[in-house]
Amino acid sequence: VVAQAIRQVADKGIEKEALTEWSFGDLPQQYQQQKGNYQVRAFPALIDKKDSVAIKLFDDEFEAQDAHRQGLRRLLLLNIPSPVKHLQQALPNKAKLAMYFNPFGQVQILIDDIIAAAVQQLLDQKALDVRNQAQFELAKDWVRQELNPTAEQIALKVEQILTLYQSIKKRLKGKISLDIAFAMSDIQNQLDKLVFKGFVEACGWQRLADVARYLKAIETRVEKLPIDPTRDRLHMQSINKVQAALTAQLAKVPRAMPTPPALIEARWMIEEYRVSCFAQVLGTAYPISEKRILNQLTEQS
Repeated sequence: VVAQAIRQVADKGIEKEALTEWSFGDLPQQYQQQKGNYQVRAFPALIDKKDSVAIKLFDDEFEAQDAHRQGLRRLLLLNIPSPVKHLQQALPNKAKLAMYFNPFGQVQILIDDIIAAAVQQLLDQKALDVRNQAQFELAKDWVRQELNPTAEQIALKVEQILTLYQSIKKRLKGKISLDIAFAMSDIQNQLDKLVFKGFVEACGWQRLADVARYLKAIETRVEKLPIDPTRDRLHMQSINKVQAALTAQLAKVPRAMPTPPALIEARWMIEEYRVSCFAQVLGTAYPISEKRILNQLTEQS
């Protein structure tokens, strides 16, 4: 019923398949129409179909924005030379090896992830929200010009992250004494949240240097752990407290809604807090404490 209603609101024939260029005029942010006592709204967006894009109507604005971001990236990539060849030539062997032995198997998955993050970085830098052909041409020229060096910079950061990740994984193997078992399982859990299939685009180009610092902090923690397991345990109690508070707030977010920015920020504040607990020498991006995180969360509730 909803799908039918949103189709009636929008222009006829707005939904299209198998598009490989911007050949469909303007794509409005939304359509709305009064139906009896209530307004029906439809949100058109490009959606990524890998070797083409489609236009689809959504009834949810956030879902449409998310799909449109991915669809726009795909349409740009279909219209410019791929940076893969440049990466093969420009990246040092060390970087290629780190990517080849990445923890998710196929190297292509990681390269696609890096390229997606690079395109997103370029769109963000010029604050481009593309909704018509003229904007698309501007975006295409800008991305074509800057994609190779941008993808290369991101790939080098990813290499650093993967190298740290592999080194920590090695240290987690082998026999673990009981007094550090909880810490080790906490570290494993933290690693899984930082480095996973699709992490480059998911954590965003702005945070890659931070992720490397969080991994260095884990290394420092692993080194100190056998020397003073009690101190580590006290820090962990505090971290578990703020993590539980964040989890409780996340549980209140309705399923159809995106995670509020304040809660996403709190998730990264916890990473900064871990740095301040376990590896103060590395420094944090801003002053951080258990209290600051709890304040951030109570403002959200």
